[in-house]
Amino acid sequence: MGVPTLADAELLLASFELPDGIVTHARGVSRVAAEAARLLEAAGIAVDPHLVEVAALLHDVDKVETRDHGAEHGLMAARWMAERGFAELSEPIASHPILCLLDPSRAPRGWASVAVAVADRRVAQEFVSIDERIDDLERRYPDVRTDLEAARAPAHAMQDELAAAAGVSEDELETGLVAAWKAVGP
Repeated sequence: MGVPTLADAELLLASFELPDGIVTHARGVSRVAAEAARLLEAAGIAVDPHLVEVAALLHDVDKVETRDHGAEHGLMAARWMAERGFAELSEPIASHPILCLLDPSRAPRGWASVAVAVADRRVAQEFVSIDERIDDLERRYPDVRTDLEAARAPAHAMQDELAAAAGVSEDELETGLVAAWKAVGP
């Protein structure tokens, strides 16, 4: 089946009946990740901005289920997408959680995965810095505070790597990502 259209992905997102906060976050991550992918593509890097945009929109569809039942976040959503015929979305979805940065077997591989992960580090209910996002996660998940702190430097390094690959400065990357966040979405 490939990658669903953005409209079909919105319908799929709605079918999971997620809380409004998760949907707001997912839509913001989608816009920001798509912009990161467009910057990479403009620099001649092979990445599919549409795939990135859709994977980012659907990256947290398992959030409630994994939070309530202890399954590993990202992996369940990746499996659900593959079961629906969207296996191309699986890698960016499976590798987006911040703690994947500490696990070489789950760390983001490929630019699509990096774009989704970077965007997820920058979007909460608003556009934030990596440090603000990690600080918020530490408040919400104190049981993994040490691991979240250990992921801070790799999160910054991943964003730096994306900026360098896109051939833009940190400030230019920030400007583009903020503009994408502010764009009117569905």
